[in-house]
Amino acid sequence: MTEFGCARCSGEDALTAMAFCTTRLRETHRLVEQSHFSIALRECPECGQAFAAIFTEFTDGTGGEDAQYFDYVPLTAAEVSALSTQGPRVDLVRLGALGSVRRRLSSSWPTGKEKRIAWRRDTLSVRGGY
Repeated sequence: MTEFGCARCSGEDALTAMAFCTTRLRETHRLVEQSHFSIALRECPECGQAFAAIFTEFTDGTGGEDAQYFDYVPLTAAEVSALSTQGPRVDLVRLGALGSVRRRLSSSWPTGKEKRIAWRRDTLSVRGGY
């Protein structure tokens, strides 16, 4: 059992959890929508666990294989309420701090390297892409 979520959205196998989260979580709020950066609040249809879904892409203008990062940070109900009221002015430092202190689902695909999907508990820096 995990601190947040259920076996479907937060199970031990990161690849299986990522497949579930990218296809089954329901969007409840869209905070930021830019071409290379987005933040949405999503919810698991199985257990109701809320997540901040953060997508960041860094384009380099060559080759078309730009770095892409996707993180699912589990949230409490109070955090969902606070973040949803911030809208596009969401506090990126605070959101990164939440993702740095708890287990999060992460897809990391740096330019020229292999994609890696894993559960992480390290520093999360949230910033806009380009």
